[in-house]
Amino acid sequence: MKAFPNMTGEKGMDLRDYFAAKAMQGYMSTYKGSDAIDPSIPHIVEWAYDIADAMMKAREHDTDK
Repeated sequence: MKAFPNMTGEKGMDLRDYFAAKAMQGYMSTYKGSDAIDPSIPHIVEWAYDIADAMMKAREHDTDK
């Protein structure tokens, strides 16, 4: 599913990618150098896509998509 479908046939951002980007943005906006948060890029990306996957799964149960 595309986040921003268009009529020109161009490929747009996947909704999963959009959700991951929003999760990553929120994560990074709260990071203040705490040792409790792993700031490594692979960790952040994996975490963001875990959140996105959970959001996509929740959409499966939503009848008003």
